[in-house]
Amino acid sequence: MHDLENIKIIIDSDRKLYEIHSFIRKTIDIFLVPILNRLPRGLFRKSSKKAETVNKHATTHRALEVIYSFNNQVNFEKGIFDGFFTYFWQKTSHAKALRNRLKLVKRELLKAIHSLNKKEIKILNLACGSNRAVIEVVGMHKNDFDFKVFGMDKNESAIEDAKALTTAFDVDHLFSWHQNTVSGFLKEAEQAQFDIVEMVGFLDYVPDEKAVFLFDQIYSVLADGGFFITGNIKDNKERRFVTEVVGWPHLIFRSENDLARILKQSKFKDAATHIVYEPHNIHGVVVCKK
Repeated sequence: MHDLENIKIIIDSDRKLYEIHSFIRKTIDIFLVPILNRLPRGLFRKSSKKAETVNKHATTHRALEVIYSFNNQVNFEKGIFDGFFTYFWQKTSHAKALRNRLKLVKRELLKAIHSLNKKEIKILNLACGSNRAVIEVVGMHKNDFDFKVFGMDKNESAIEDAKALTTAFDVDHLFSWHQNTVSGFLKEAEQAQFDIVEMVGFLDYVPDEKAVFLFDQIYSVLADGGFFITGNIKDNKERRFVTEVVGWPHLIFRSENDLARILKQSKFKDAATHIVYEPHNIHGVVVCKK
């Protein structure tokens, strides 16, 4: 752990929690990753049904769900090649890092919930279709706290899928849904006060100037002592594989310094902040306490 402009930077390498490459896999990747980065997109898309879905719905919650739902098993129901390549793609650093991010966000959410030291907790889940962490944490701890969750997304299908997930966790009665843009909703809710605001996945597509603007809006709706949880992808060795081969465009890669600069330009400049990276050092989760 070290400090970056008074922001704590942590790499969480808990082997019991996260998916981590073995030494052999790290060695293989020295030769494999350059090949992955140069594969034709068509080859990836046609390799398996899951790959086709990810390519078709890249940047959306549906592509993320394919990655999140992987159970570390080889499935040959759709054929040997389909099963092999589905398993192979799911074992890349980026796929592992996305699942690690989900686990990391859930861990940080739970820490924030307990840190609030209160029974009634009001949560705002911005761009709610892209991250299931809030729903899972609320579902697992619904008997311990009185949750009131506001789920917001501009995409109707994302909201419908999130609703289905809340039903699966028997927490649909704890959620209300709002179709709007992030900025539009925050403007309408400027008088509200939330204990936790979660916006993980969305910042990857937001330019710096707009990010500062949204951070300021979020700061205004966050209660004193409340937590803002967001995240951003970092430049990595599989960058070209993700953007060009998988077909996941428009990602904005930010380093620790980039995130610190944005935070320092926003109203969160004096907030107690730490950034936690999962073991592959690809996805970072930012936690700010107002």
